[in-house]
Amino acid sequence: MVRAFGAMAAAGPVLILLLSLWPAPPAEAQAQRFLQEGEAALDRSDGTAEAAAIPEELSPEVIDAMLARLTDTEIRALLRGELVRRAEEQAAETEEGMSTLDAIAMRLSNMATTIETRVRRWAGSLADIPARRAGVADRLAEAERGVGAMLWAAAGLVLAGVAAALLVGWLTRPWRQWLVSPQRGHYWDRVVRTLALGLVELMPIVALVAATRLLAPMLSGALGPLTGQVWIYHAGVSYAWAFIVLTRRAFAPDAPQIRIASLTDPAAGAVHKLLRRAVLIGLAGWLLAGLLLNLGVGFAAAIPTVALAGTAVSVLLFWAIARNAVRIRAAVENALIQPNRQPSAFARISVVAAPFLLAFYVFAAGGYWVANWLETGRHHLAGPAGTLVVFFCLPIVDRLGEAICLSLVRADTARAGRFRKVLHEAGRIVIGIVAVFVVARLWGLDLLEVAKGEGAVAWASPVFDIAVTLLIGHLIWRIVRAVLHTERRVSTASEDVDPSEIPAASRLDTLMPLFRNALLVFLSLVMAMIVLSSVGVDIGPLLASAGIIGIAVGFGAQTLVRDIFSGVFFLIDDAFRVGEYIELDTDLRGEVEAISVRSLQLRHHRGPVITIPFGELKQITNHNRDWVIYKMPFRLEPETDPQHVKRVVKEVGKEFLAHPEHGSKFIEPLKSQGVYYIDDDSALVIRVKFKCRPRAQFVLRREIYHRLREVFAKEGIRLARRKVEVVGPDGEDVPDTLAQAGLPDEVVGPATPAAIG
Repeated sequence: MVRAFGAMAAAGPVLILLLSLWPAPPAEAQAQRFLQEGEAALDRSDGTAEAAAIPEELSPEVIDAMLARLTDTEIRALLRGELVRRAEEQAAETEEGMSTLDAIAMRLSNMATTIETRVRRWAGSLADIPARRAGVADRLAEAERGVGAMLWAAAGLVLAGVAAALLVGWLTRPWRQWLVSPQRGHYWDRVVRTLALGLVELMPIVALVAATRLLAPMLSGALGPLTGQVWIYHAGVSYAWAFIVLTRRAFAPDAPQIRIASLTDPAAGAVHKLLRRAVLIGLAGWLLAGLLLNLGVGFAAAIPTVALAGTAVSVLLFWAIARNAVRIRAAVENALIQPNRQPSAFARISVVAAPFLLAFYVFAAGGYWVANWLETGRHHLAGPAGTLVVFFCLPIVDRLGEAICLSLVRADTARAGRFRKVLHEAGRIVIGIVAVFVVARLWGLDLLEVAKGEGAVAWASPVFDIAVTLLIGHLIWRIVRAVLHTERRVSTASEDVDPSEIPAASRLDTLMPLFRNALLVFLSLVMAMIVLSSVGVDIGPLLASAGIIGIAVGFGAQTLVRDIFSGVFFLIDDAFRVGEYIELDTDLRGEVEAISVRSLQLRHHRGPVITIPFGELKQITNHNRDWVIYKMPFRLEPETDPQHVKRVVKEVGKEFLAHPEHGSKFIEPLKSQGVYYIDDDSALVIRVKFKCRPRAQFVLRREIYHRLREVFAKEGIRLARRKVEVVGPDGEDVPDTLAQAGLPDEVVGPATPAAIG
């Protein structure tokens, strides 16, 4: 990149030096007549007379003196100009009282009339071209050394310019070869190299113009009538060549490694080739028209030649659009539709309509240019061609904006990605607005003047203010969403969920949706007030009415107010968060799935979603905070040794601590608390406990229970069954009597004293 900057710094002084040798366009009558408006030019074959101007201060003496020195042709041109000026003033006064559509219709009618008149005159002039042979011969006679010497002088002038360009190109070849070989892979290195390479490739153009301009005065005598063609030649060639360099560097078909546009190699090559052909066709028409004019054939042949060249360019672009409709749709889809996201209706319509809109624009812009050229005899390429240039530059500028966003936000996190996305979207909006203003300016339209000027229509200013307000509001809301973003949680709502699979829920994650919704309401109210103010509504009474309505709603919705204030204090106390498993009573439990202003939603472990207003919450048991101690009672036979049980439980606790899946869930290991109490059925109730992470107890209790049963069975520790002993009058047990009576085992086993009694 340092060498690229060096190449730019070295190319800069050379370009400045060569540009200093590039004089302003000459004031020869031949070149001026090529761009001059006036019907009188169609009647002149030699082109020596110049249009006269009416002095600002008039008097009888001044008028007589001016008429005395003017020829009949000049007087006719002067009279026509004055009449045209008055006609335009009258048309402007008439259009003030007309509607927009009527004014447009009148303008088109006048244009059609003018073009029809001119075409008829040109047709007559074209038919009279053989009669202009004398004029052409007179112009050729201006060559001091004959026609052959004129042609050799013109060829020498062209060869001198080409030789100068080739020499500069050969001298700068090492720079170009180095600049197309990037040393780094980042985007800004490609941008700098592209700019430097563009400056280097402009140097041969400046050399060609400088050589042509320096040599032309020396050959003026030999060139004769082609002296005026020199300006037309180097102006057309330099601008066409510079535009080709611009497109070559923008799309880089010859150097994809430094391409700054997001295009494939075939697409870049096709676009550059298409634009190059269009420019060469336009250049050929320009040079041929200038040659016809300077040789004395006149405007009758020059103007249709340029018009035909412009029409050929329009046809070429139209045909290219028709052949590449699929590629155009793919490019628009790549620009408007993001991967893995459902496209909007606007994006889908834009993708489908893009080739048709582009073709319609080419057709309309080409027709406008031809009509304007035929009507006035002047070029208006800024609007038709400039709009296409802006259109082709949009992908490049968009890619530059994306690179700027990546440079401003370098972190590789989800939050940084959201900020980059918001910045890129804001940049696209700004680029789009700038492009609209630039295109309008190219067509001679000042949008600010149209919207805010003194002559603007009544509705233009409110529409402009509303559009700006909505745009700013949209950007603010996107920034708020990026700052207060929370990932949508997928509720498991299960008691047996693995806590390691549950994303951590912070207090900020719980409160941010509420903050975001509150800001959305506030922003919407502010924007609504600004919009109403823009359309002329007095918002003062509305604000006063809103306060009174708020008081009335507060009195009439006491339950709603209670729910809101209860929720505020629950959130201040941090009683629960989104994603936590809470229990409100023995039958109401679940995972907090969402929190609104007045209620919360619980996802029950069986699936249903329960909505509970904050005002109805009394007691909340949160199973997700810090740690949990879980106790499990076991009923064992009376003869069981508690110390033996303690040793067995301790060994099982060690096994679980070493378990690859469950070991990390424990905070304190499984251990026995000894004999908790002696059951009335003569059973020992021994309780074990463990300390674990929140919500891990539901998984661990199941695994611990299964494991202890297996170990107890191996160690001879038996779980006590609930049973009842019936003692007869003689004091002996009678278990066989119940069996002989045919009672099922279920009665003999689990019967309780209360049931028997």
